[in-house]
Amino acid sequence: MSEKLDAIIFGATGFTGELVVEYAVDLLKDLQWGVAGRNESKIKKVLSDIGSKLKQDLNDIPVVIADISDQKSLDLMAKKCKLIINCCGPYRFYGEVVVKACIENGTHHIDLSGEQLFIDKMFEVYHDLAQEKGTYVVSACGFDTIPAEMGVVYVEQNFGGDINSIEMYWENTFDNGSKPLLHYGTWESAVYAFDNFRKSLNVQNKINKSIIEKLPSLRPKLWLNPFMHKTAGLSSYFLPFPQTDRALILRAQRLQHKIEHKRPIQFESYVGFRSFFSAFCLPFRFLTILLMAQCKCTRNLLLKHPKFYTKGMISHEGPTESIRKGHHFALTFKARGWKSDEPITEKPNKELIARVSGTDPFYGLASIIMLLCAKTILSQSNLMPGSGGVWPASFAFAKTTLIQEMQKQGIKIEIVKS
Repeated sequence: MSEKLDAIIFGATGFTGELVVEYAVDLLKDLQWGVAGRNESKIKKVLSDIGSKLKQDLNDIPVVIADISDQKSLDLMAKKCKLIINCCGPYRFYGEVVVKACIENGTHHIDLSGEQLFIDKMFEVYHDLAQEKGTYVVSACGFDTIPAEMGVVYVEQNFGGDINSIEMYWENTFDNGSKPLLHYGTWESAVYAFDNFRKSLNVQNKINKSIIEKLPSLRPKLWLNPFMHKTAGLSSYFLPFPQTDRALILRAQRLQHKIEHKRPIQFESYVGFRSFFSAFCLPFRFLTILLMAQCKCTRNLLLKHPKFYTKGMISHEGPTESIRKGHHFALTFKARGWKSDEPITEKPNKELIARVSGTDPFYGLASIIMLLCAKTILSQSNLMPGSGGVWPASFAFAKTTLIQEMQKQGIKIEIVKS
């Protein structure tokens, strides 16, 4: 391996890592890429299984041995490529050492983390060093949070005026059942995120104030609707739900206001349920899990019995391909503001509704999006902010062609009403 590879997929033997490798065979076919992990025999088995499924010989894919507990091996891995595609979570435990190795060796890094505290820590600790080293670090490059973040960018590009606010409504439908819907690894990350919920909010506030102490007063104010409600044009019952999307979208708005002197957009998000009963029960289930995650003994119960506490939605085996491909999502964005060349008044006079939709959001689509993010950094870093840094995706990729590349892969991004 005399020349640097373009990218290495680290954590290739995990549930999501295997899917990323499978999609990489096609999406990275014009690049030099490899796979990495701590167990060479398991990695080669993954390549063999994927090769058999796709009827391709993958024996020539470079294999790199790297272990989370061995910093030297991570440094060597980072030196062998331009970008690391990190699929090894929970990132709270295993992510920082990889980010550190990448930045210190001038290698870009992306991951699938939706763990807000991890994302915030990487910004707080490594942003200045990443800028100095000329490396880009972008987290949450899967379903959490690219469709939401790039949906906001798409709305901005197509609004044709000044946007005051955007409300996002997330809906799901299932053709082949929804149990199990998620793999245990996702559950483990979520439980530990709940454990740090309060600390995460404090760190978010600290970072946001470090970017800009105070945003301008925006009118009319967008208020979060804390109650179950319906919205025009959609059939679900909606509730607010704490998502990484919102935090990173609002951070990107702060960055754009500071660096580009742009009016910030107010943003809120909601998750929808077809069933009134499911929507009614969600706050109680969420509160129960949140409280249990605060104590070690009850947190261990959550981790040991995911099927029980999620009513079968999460398992160690993860969803079957049939369940994954029968899962469809839609994110509907309702933007309000003012027409171009018209004064900003107390009452908005323009509305635009956009939608991002697709299939298999948590795994197949997440894998595709992650690989597209990798290709974007490798080919369009000249269109990204500065010469490096730890950025939210909607700030990092706002001026690139990532949206168009997503559309080419069958992800529907469209204007519904203007």
